[in-house]
Amino acid sequence: MRDSDVIQMLRHYRHDLMNHLQIVQGYLSMGKTDKVQNKLKDYMGELHEEGKLVNLNAPMFALYILQFKFLHTNFRVIYHIRTAAKNLQSVDELLTDCCEKIMERIVKSSDEMQLYELNIQLYDVGRDMLELEFAVSGKVPDVQAFMQTIENIDWDVTIQHLDDEIKCTVRIP
Repeated sequence: MRDSDVIQMLRHYRHDLMNHLQIVQGYLSMGKTDKVQNKLKDYMGELHEEGKLVNLNAPMFALYILQFKFLHTNFRVIYHIRTAAKNLQSVDELLTDCCEKIMERIVKSSDEMQLYELNIQLYDVGRDMLELEFAVSGKVPDVQAFMQTIENIDWDVTIQHLDDEIKCTVRIP
């Protein structure tokens, strides 16, 4: 990652933090302390997940996830780290490659004028297996074409289509 990329990411990160603080300040000025508490609780939850992400010892994967919302502006991303693993360095590149390839297909199949919600989860499946799940909510113009492009990936991928949600789950040894 180039110095300018790091600065750009920090700029976006700072902007995001300022947005959160301005909302809290606005609620405080209106005396809505219950809303302040809820907003702070939500943001603390996000920071807790971020802490788990950056402590996986998978820097490429962590950077990809942290930059995600700045790279894909019509996607609102939430991620959950549900693994007991403390060192994913051995699968760091594979996790990142998987994210990039799945997201490339999701972006190609999406409508750039549509807002999507993306929930990414990383969790343990047994002792030596992880699953990386992408759940996309929103109207995908051609679901069948999207599902075919995902099925053509070389990894162990399962796909589910439920109403306005598509789930792609990749098994990572």
